[in-house]
Amino acid sequence: MTSEVDGLEWLSDAYADGFAVVFVRGVEARELLLRLGCPEESLALLTREDAEEQELDDEDGGHVIRAGTHGGWAFAVQRWGARVLEEDVIPALSSGTELVALVKSSLPWFAYAAKGEQVCAFDAGMPHIRHGSDPDRFLTLMGEAGVLRETRPEGVRPVDAMLRLAELAFGLSLPRREIESGELAAGVVED
Repeated sequence: MTSEVDGLEWLSDAYADGFAVVFVRGVEARELLLRLGCPEESLALLTREDAEEQELDDEDGGHVIRAGTHGGWAFAVQRWGARVLEEDVIPALSSGTELVALVKSSLPWFAYAAKGEQVCAFDAGMPHIRHGSDPDRFLTLMGEAGVLRETRPEGVRPVDAMLRLAELAFGLSLPRREIESGELAAGVVED
Protein backbone atom coordinates (compact mmCIF):
# COMPACT_ATOMS: atom_id res chain seq x y z
CA MET A 1 0.00 0.00 0.00
CA THR A 2 1.10 3.54 -0.63
CA SER A 3 0.91 6.14 2.09
CA GLU A 4 -1.76 7.94 0.04
CA VAL A 5 -4.17 5.01 0.35
CA ASP A 6 -3.00 3.65 3.68
CA GLY A 7 -5.72 3.89 6.25
CA LEU A 8 -8.02 6.60 7.48
CA GLU A 9 -6.06 8.42 10.16
CA TRP A 10 -4.96 11.13 7.70
CA LEU A 11 -8.59 12.38 7.65
CA SER A 12 -8.30 13.86 11.12
CA ASP A 13 -5.64 16.37 10.07
CA ALA A 14 -6.82 16.87 6.47
CA TYR A 15 -10.29 17.79 7.77
CA ALA A 16 -9.26 19.48 11.00
CA ASP A 17 -12.60 21.33 11.29
CA GLY A 18 -14.56 18.09 11.07
CA PHE A 19 -15.97 15.54 8.65
CA ALA A 20 -18.51 12.80 8.23
CA VAL A 21 -17.50 9.71 6.25
CA VAL A 22 -19.81 6.82 5.52
CA PHE A 23 -18.88 3.52 3.91
CA VAL A 24 -21.51 1.20 2.42
CA ARG A 25 -20.45 -2.20 1.14
CA GLY A 26 -21.30 -3.29 -2.39
CA VAL A 27 -23.01 -0.18 -3.79
CA GLU A 28 -21.77 2.37 -6.32
CA ALA A 29 -20.95 5.99 -5.48
CA ARG A 30 -23.93 7.35 -7.40
CA GLU A 31 -26.30 5.00 -5.57
CA LEU A 32 -24.84 6.08 -2.23
CA LEU A 33 -25.43 9.76 -3.05
CA LEU A 34 -29.04 9.02 -4.00
CA ARG A 35 -29.57 7.00 -0.80
CA LEU A 36 -28.20 9.95 1.17
CA GLY A 37 -30.96 12.09 -0.30
CA CYS A 38 -29.07 13.96 -3.02
CA PRO A 39 -31.50 14.74 -5.86
CA GLU A 40 -30.37 13.35 -9.20
CA GLU A 41 -30.29 16.85 -10.72
CA SER A 42 -27.68 17.90 -8.11
CA LEU A 43 -25.18 15.18 -9.12
CA ALA A 44 -21.93 16.36 -10.70
CA LEU A 45 -18.17 15.73 -10.62
CA LEU A 46 -16.37 18.02 -8.17
CA THR A 47 -12.94 18.40 -6.63
CA ARG A 48 -12.70 19.05 -2.91
CA GLU A 49 -11.87 22.70 -3.60
CA ASP A 50 -14.86 23.11 -5.93
CA ALA A 51 -17.21 21.42 -3.46
CA GLU A 52 -16.07 23.59 -0.56
CA GLU A 53 -16.25 26.75 -2.69
CA GLN A 54 -19.77 25.86 -3.86
CA GLU A 55 -20.92 25.32 -0.30
CA LEU A 56 -19.34 28.53 0.99
CA ASP A 57 -20.64 30.63 -1.93
CA ASP A 58 -24.25 29.52 -1.45
CA GLU A 59 -25.01 29.27 2.26
CA ASP A 60 -28.62 28.29 1.54
CA GLY A 61 -27.70 25.77 -1.16
CA GLY A 62 -27.39 22.75 1.14
CA HIS A 63 -24.41 20.55 1.95
CA VAL A 64 -22.16 19.02 -0.68
CA ILE A 65 -21.29 15.33 -0.29
CA ARG A 66 -18.59 13.72 -2.47
CA ALA A 67 -18.49 9.98 -3.10
CA GLY A 68 -16.39 7.26 -4.67
CA THR A 69 -15.58 3.59 -4.35
CA HIS A 70 -12.57 1.87 -2.86
CA GLY A 71 -11.92 -1.70 -1.74
CA GLY A 72 -15.46 -3.00 -2.33
CA TRP A 73 -17.10 -0.14 -0.43
CA ALA A 74 -18.72 3.07 -1.63
CA PHE A 75 -17.69 6.02 0.50
CA ALA A 76 -19.14 9.48 0.97
CA VAL A 77 -17.25 12.40 2.50
CA GLN A 78 -19.01 15.45 3.90
CA ARG A 79 -16.90 18.39 5.08
CA TRP A 80 -19.56 20.27 7.03
CA GLY A 81 -22.56 18.60 8.59
CA ALA A 82 -23.30 14.93 9.13
CA ARG A 83 -26.20 13.80 6.96
CA VAL A 84 -25.50 10.19 7.98
CA LEU A 85 -26.52 10.94 11.57
CA GLU A 86 -29.94 12.32 10.67
CA GLU A 87 -32.95 10.24 11.66
CA ASP A 88 -33.56 7.10 9.57
CA VAL A 89 -30.48 7.61 7.34
CA ILE A 90 -28.37 4.77 8.79
CA PRO A 91 -31.16 2.17 8.51
CA ALA A 92 -31.89 3.26 4.91
CA LEU A 93 -28.22 3.21 3.88
CA SER A 94 -27.53 -0.18 5.46
CA SER A 95 -30.66 -1.89 4.13
CA GLY A 96 -29.51 -5.12 2.46
CA THR A 97 -25.84 -4.40 3.17
CA GLU A 98 -23.57 -3.01 5.88
CA LEU A 99 -22.39 0.46 6.81
CA VAL A 100 -19.64 2.12 8.80
CA ALA A 101 -20.06 5.80 9.73
CA LEU A 102 -17.27 7.94 11.17
CA VAL A 103 -17.91 11.50 12.28
CA LYS A 104 -15.44 14.05 13.63
CA SER A 105 -17.30 16.91 15.25
CA SER A 106 -17.96 18.06 18.80
CA LEU A 107 -19.35 14.50 19.05
CA PRO A 108 -16.88 12.05 17.45
CA TRP A 109 -19.21 9.22 16.45
CA PHE A 110 -18.67 5.63 15.28
CA ALA A 111 -21.54 3.53 13.97
CA TYR A 112 -21.78 0.10 12.39
CA ALA A 113 -25.08 -1.11 10.95
CA ALA A 114 -26.11 -4.17 8.97
CA LYS A 115 -29.34 -4.99 7.16
CA GLY A 116 -31.04 -1.82 8.36
CA GLU A 117 -30.18 -2.34 12.04
CA GLN A 118 -27.68 -0.41 14.14
CA VAL A 119 -25.32 -3.01 15.59
CA CYS A 120 -22.79 -0.90 17.49
CA ALA A 121 -22.48 2.85 17.92
CA PHE A 122 -20.69 5.12 20.38
CA ASP A 123 -19.20 8.54 21.03
CA ALA A 124 -15.44 8.02 20.70
CA GLY A 125 -14.94 10.37 23.65
CA MET A 126 -17.16 8.17 25.86
CA PRO A 127 -16.72 4.66 24.41
CA HIS A 128 -17.96 2.97 27.59
CA ILE A 129 -21.50 4.03 26.58
CA ARG A 130 -22.36 1.94 23.52
CA HIS A 131 -25.64 1.42 21.69
CA GLY A 132 -27.09 -1.10 19.24
CA SER A 133 -28.14 -4.72 19.02
CA ASP A 134 -24.57 -5.96 19.74
CA PRO A 135 -22.82 -3.03 21.47
CA ASP A 136 -19.79 -5.09 22.52
CA ARG A 137 -19.10 -6.57 19.07
CA PHE A 138 -15.84 -4.62 18.64
CA LEU A 139 -14.75 -4.50 22.29
CA THR A 140 -11.47 -6.39 21.74
CA LEU A 141 -10.59 -4.30 18.68
CA MET A 142 -11.60 -1.12 20.53
CA GLY A 143 -8.90 -1.96 23.08
CA GLU A 144 -6.34 -2.71 20.37
CA ALA A 145 -7.13 0.52 18.50
CA GLY A 146 -6.88 2.63 21.67
CA VAL A 147 -10.55 3.64 21.69
CA LEU A 148 -10.93 2.57 25.31
CA ARG A 149 -9.39 5.10 27.69
CA GLU A 150 -7.45 2.46 29.59
CA THR A 151 -5.75 1.24 26.39
CA ARG A 152 -5.30 4.57 24.59
CA PRO A 153 -1.65 5.56 24.21
CA GLU A 154 -0.79 8.99 25.54
CA GLY A 155 -1.30 11.70 22.95
CA VAL A 156 -3.73 9.69 20.78
CA ARG A 157 -6.96 11.57 20.17
CA PRO A 158 -10.26 9.65 20.50
CA VAL A 159 -11.16 10.40 16.87
CA ASP A 160 -7.85 8.94 15.67
CA ALA A 161 -8.44 5.79 17.73
CA MET A 162 -11.94 5.54 16.21
CA LEU A 163 -10.47 5.77 12.69
CA ARG A 164 -7.93 3.09 13.60
CA LEU A 165 -10.78 0.85 14.80
CA ALA A 166 -12.47 1.14 11.39
CA GLU A 167 -9.19 0.17 9.72
CA LEU A 168 -8.72 -2.86 11.99
CA ALA A 169 -12.32 -4.09 11.99
CA PHE A 170 -13.10 -3.64 8.29
CA GLY A 171 -9.82 -3.04 6.46
CA LEU A 172 -11.09 0.39 5.41
CA SER A 173 -8.88 2.95 3.75
CA LEU A 174 -9.38 5.91 1.45
CA PRO A 175 -7.40 7.14 -1.56
CA ARG A 176 -6.06 10.41 -0.15
CA ARG A 177 -4.91 11.97 -3.43
CA GLU A 178 -8.26 11.23 -5.10
CA ILE A 179 -10.19 12.75 -2.21
CA GLU A 180 -8.01 15.80 -1.72
CA SER A 181 -7.37 16.80 -5.34
CA GLY A 182 -9.29 14.52 -7.71
CA GLU A 183 -12.81 14.78 -9.05
CA LEU A 184 -15.42 12.64 -7.33
CA ALA A 185 -19.12 12.18 -7.83
CA ALA A 186 -20.91 14.80 -5.75
CA GLY A 187 -24.43 15.76 -4.77
CA VAL A 188 -26.20 18.26 -2.56
CA VAL A 189 -28.50 17.56 0.37
CA GLU A 190 -30.77 20.24 1.76
CA ASP A 191 -30.53 21.31 5.40
